[in-house]
Amino acid sequence: MSRRSEDWLEEFEHITRVFPRRLEEMMNGMTYSQLSILSGVSLGTLVNWKNARSVPDLRCLFAVATILDASIDYLIDLDKESTADLQSVLSDTQPILSDTQSTASDTQSTDEDRE
Repeated sequence: MSRRSEDWLEEFEHITRVFPRRLEEMMNGMTYSQLSILSGVSLGTLVNWKNARSVPDLRCLFAVATILDASIDYLIDLDKESTADLQSVLSDTQPILSDTQSTASDTQSTDEDRE
């Protein structure tokens, strides 16, 4: 399934809004210079993230998350969305699951009647 450019723009805006705050929170007093040295992510890149000029690529995000002992989902605030999406999928599939279970029960009853 292809994604619309509007979807990417919304995600970019979301991450640039949330990520700098979450990063500061998880740094817990660590300086950007210290984080740069420990993670291997350049100081300039970290400053760009802080000022919402760019978003992290996966390699850099993983390095920073590892140093900060934080989940990537938490840092970019996908943990809430993931949970909401999962709940939506579960509620959407519940009627299908019920129909499937009912059909399976009917089929099993028919098979037992033949025996």
